[in-house]
Amino acid sequence: MTEYSGIHGTRVKYLASDPTLNTSTEGQVWYNSVSGTLKSLVQIKSTSSGGNLGTARFGAGSGGSGSQSSGLYFGGATAATTYSTATEEYMGFNWRAGGNLGLARYYLAGFGTQTAAVAAGGYNGGNKSEVEEYDGSSWSEVTDIPTAGRSQGAAGTLTAGLIFGAADSPQVKTFEYDGTNWTAGGDLNTGRKYMAGTGTQTAALAAGGSFGAPIQSNATEEYNGSAWTSVNDINTARRALTGFGIQTSAAIGGGTPPLSTAIEEYDGTNWATSPATLSTARRYLGGFGSLSSAGAFCGGKNGTVLNSTEEYNSNIEAVTTTAAWGSGENYPGPAYGTGSGTNASLNAGVAFGGYVSGSKSSATNEYDGSSWTGANAMSDVFVGGAYGGTQTAAFGAGGYAAPPSRTTATEQYDGTNWTGGGALSVAASQNVGFGTSTAGVVYGGEGSPDPAIKTSTQEYDGSSWTTVNTMPVGASGNGTGFGTQTAGIRSGGTAPTPNPSTWDGGPATFVNITLEYDGTNWTAGAFSNFGGRNSTGFGVQTSGVTAGGEGSPGVPGLSRTEQYDGTSWSDVATMPRTSTSYMAGFGASSGSGAVVGGVHTVTNSVDEFTGQVVANQASTLTTS
Repeated sequence: MTEYSGIHGTRVKYLASDPTLNTSTEGQVWYNSVSGTLKSLVQIKSTSSGGNLGTARFGAGSGGSGSQSSGLYFGGATAATTYSTATEEYMGFNWRAGGNLGLARYYLAGFGTQTAAVAAGGYNGGNKSEVEEYDGSSWSEVTDIPTAGRSQGAAGTLTAGLIFGAADSPQVKTFEYDGTNWTAGGDLNTGRKYMAGTGTQTAALAAGGSFGAPIQSNATEEYNGSAWTSVNDINTARRALTGFGIQTSAAIGGGTPPLSTAIEEYDGTNWATSPATLSTARRYLGGFGSLSSAGAFCGGKNGTVLNSTEEYNSNIEAVTTTAAWGSGENYPGPAYGTGSGTNASLNAGVAFGGYVSGSKSSATNEYDGSSWTGANAMSDVFVGGAYGGTQTAAFGAGGYAAPPSRTTATEQYDGTNWTGGGALSVAASQNVGFGTSTAGVVYGGEGSPDPAIKTSTQEYDGSSWTTVNTMPVGASGNGTGFGTQTAGIRSGGTAPTPNPSTWDGGPATFVNITLEYDGTNWTAGAFSNFGGRNSTGFGVQTSGVTAGGEGSPGVPGLSRTEQYDGTSWSDVATMPRTSTSYMAGFGASSGSGAVVGGVHTVTNSVDEFTGQVVANQASTLTTS
């Protein structure tokens, strides 16, 4: 048997704790003697497509302090002399219209967040000095900048902002904003226009740009709240680029000439060219987010005015190599479409209903980690509805009473008996749930003739269901749900095309959207790597698993598995079988769980999962 030392030339290090995680240790392999896991350090850098802008534009302002799931893009031009007032807000998967600017213009400076932004200067036939503030719904005009200008860099927040440089003399000027007034700051060392700006008022970053005829610049400068200092240059001189992040952890992308797809990262000292690139070269684009938790590039121009968005992720992680599937004790009969307590532990699981041995079932079975035991049956069959809970607090709601007839019924389990509960507000099938029998959530599904069920959310208190805030994107097709009533996850399923709030039948899109629920609102989480329906999952919001499902109508179940850490999804060990849709799943976290039954060849198989653990993520990146 070939040994690691024979291949690599060195032995695997045996360590009691993980080494410092930065790029200088990339590729290292070590054994952690405390956790008993073999680990390696990998960098994950990638771009992926986000939702398209409603209005293609270039030269717009952007809320650079926003996150990848809470961005802002405003103003710009749809053609050379067609200036725009449009504002759009990014939710992490699609754009929605916001309040219009009072003054149409492009090449304006923008800074702040989605609910507290500033638009300053710009051009619409002449340089502008107007400034507007955004409160999340509308813009209002405030104090002008001291000198009209366009194509400045920008950084900071609404109450502590900064603009610097300009297309016209004086190109070195900096102006600071306190939420009311503008005051002069320290001059740039290299006057320029069309540069990337990011950071805060007291720790800003200016990179690239142009000056003169124009001459492209590779200059980088850091601002400390009073003066600019020249630091290490970017690797590729360019103008009309953008950036996001903070002074010690930033990214820049795009620009010209020539039109660029390049992305560079800054660690507070050096610039490193990312192995990931934009899929579309562009200039005069927007950017927002942070390098540590992901950002986005949007809009711009490459001969064509663009509406596309590209999301950028950059992580450096130490990961174990332990994710694996193994066989558990077979279920009492071939089953599919069963319900389960999705956040029950592996040694205290419960599964119920579905089709068992070819017939609609009311059977309940409990799992102790090694064998199944029959328990008291439900009062009626349960097929195609929402479910969740634990072995002592499980529930099933909705589904088919007798297909195609849907039901509003709820049953809840206390570890011994099932009892009837409150009725759903509308009869629904292919809905999804999470939480417990006394604090549950059900969302989406199909409820003809009521299409509103696609976006609905209902909460359960152990006796009645209450309709609460809707989802931004409709769902049916039995996606994955897991977690608690105040910290839940929706992943996968189908979303109607084109309008999720009114769709009732017809074409649908299989989606990889993730939404997180906090007990009040749904917000965008990271996209999973697979978009499908009829998957299953288990766990909690910060540690869950989704497995199986179908990639398109009529395609047999798939064996992929993904793990969620509360921030991102990662592909892990595939399942040992391919009959993997319409399963039930349970597990208290991504560390361990099980899936039961499934089609397209109906099976009584039970597969147990041991999760891959992300042990650490570097807080800073250094170049080696």
